Amino acid sequence: YYLTRVEVTEFEDIKSGYRIDFYFDENPYFENKVLSKEFHLNESGDQSSKSTEIKWKSGKDLTKRSSQTQNKASRKRQHEEPESFFTWFTDHSDAGADELGEVIKDDIWPNPLQYYLVPDMDDEDGEAEDDDDDEGGKERRMKARMISTED
Repeated sequence: YYLTRVEVTEFEDIKSGYRIDFYFDENPYFENKVLSKEFHLNESGDQSSKSTEIKWKSGKDLTKRSSQTQNKASRKRQHEEPESFFTWFTDHSDAGADELGEVIKDDIWPNPLQYYLVPDMDDEDGEAEDDDDDEGGKERRMKARMISTED
């Protein structure tokens, strides 16, 4: 509930890269109001990335496991980091294979409503839940209309 806005900015020379900015309200986890990740393409075609350092509040780092969970997990998987969206901001190991950045820029950013309005799946047969009769469905459609009219 803390993410308020996402913006994708392509650099002037579109082939040189792009930046994704995530805007947040005050939250109990970190101090930053904006988290950004930039992707740059150099002359030889190699991609690199850099991002905002997340200023975690004390004991709230979502990329670290609690000591109790870590002790159990470390016996099984010694050096594996926990999976978290926020780990993406510190992972610059292979910017060229950064699927999340590409999906946000090329798929979600141009048409976010296709993800927002996806019907809920309620069983294994793939039948969509009918939201027309419940308040959640009406509220979702109303929000979608508000979003589409803000542009």
